[in-house]
Parts: sequence; structure tokens; C-alpha cells
Amino acid sequence: MHLVIILEDDLKLGVLLQEMVNGVPGFRCEHVFANPVQFLKGNYPVDIILLDVSMPEMNGLDAIEPILKKYPDASIIMNTIRDDDETIFEAIKKGALGYMVKHAMNVSLAEVLNTVATGGAFMTPLIARKVFESFQSRKNSLAEVLTERELAIVKDIVDGLSYKLVAEHAGISLNTVRTHITRIYRKLKINSKAELFKLSGR
Repeated sequence: MHLVIILEDDLKLGVLLQEMVNGVPGFRCEHVFANPVQFLKGNYPVDIILLDVSMPEMNGLDAIEPILKKYPDASIIMNTIRDDDETIFEAIKKGALGYMVKHAMNVSLAEVLNTVATGGAFMTPLIARKVFESFQSRKNSLAEVLTERELAIVKDIVDGLSYKLVAEHAGISLNTVRTHITRIYRKLKINSKAELFKLSGR
């Protein structure tokens, strides 16, 4: 039996979701919390968490990291009215494995829960399209600004290679890599590797 906890400040919706979860074979929800602070005060067995974004005391995005720190094996599914790119990517980067939009509740909750419970990640079609469009847009925007060599260096860096390994991979010196990095940062108007990761969609 997979145990589900719901974090939702709309009590009626929370109860509705609880009933829907309990109607899915193999899943059980016994707890609904109005905000993450209440949930984090206790210790509850949980496999999957349905997490709203806009809640009092602590919003869902800020709650992802402390939840996963306390429950590292739990899978978080965002369930929210927010469908803007910034919120979607922030949730995914912080560790959410699913993203549902409340006005698309025609999506089968059973499908969502079973996908995540069996090791997958779930996004409603609209959210998936936004993710792909944003990724393609970022990739295209980088290609418009950077040379092929610079793009190759960016790919190696966001893939986790050290500057030394980037140099070996490209067949250039370490100093040349550093020169390229300086030029890349200047072209992209950024100052750090973290900003480079964000621009590349990682």
C-alpha cells in the first residue's frame, strides 16, 4: 500500500483529493494538512505527497527541500493553479517528480499516482509542452549567441565536467578554456556557473 499525504489549504479540495486517492487501488491517504509547517512538525509514514504551491506560512516551492530532507524517499507531486514557466522549473529543479494543474483535473489521478509510484515522473500534457518549448527556446537562444566551440564547452560544463576535463575533451589548454568561459559569461551577461546552469535549463 502506497501512503499519500496531501498539503492543500483549500479544505474542500483537500477532502475531495483524499477521497479520490482512497478510491485508487493500492493507495491510501489518511492525512490532509493546510500548510507544510503543520506537516513538518510531525513524523508520518509517506510515499507520495500532493503539494500545493500557494499556501499560508510556507509556500509549496519553499517546502520542497525541507520535505525531501526529512523524507528523502518521498515523491512530490505539485498540484496547483500555477502554470507559469518559472514556477514549473523551480519545482522540478528542487526535486518535484510530478506537476498537475488544478484546472486540468480531468487527468486520471490513478495514472498520476501509479506513474510516480513505479519510478516515473508525471506532467500533464500542457505542462510537458511548456517544458519542451522552454528547453528548445533556451537552446536556440544560446545557439544564436555562442559559437559551436562555446556551445560544446557549455554542454561539457553543465554535464559536470571540470575545466581540466573540458580542456582534454576539446583538445585545448586549460587557459584557453578559461578564456572561452570568460567570453561566454560576457556574451550571456552572467557571472557564475549557477546562472549558466539556469540558462541551459539544468
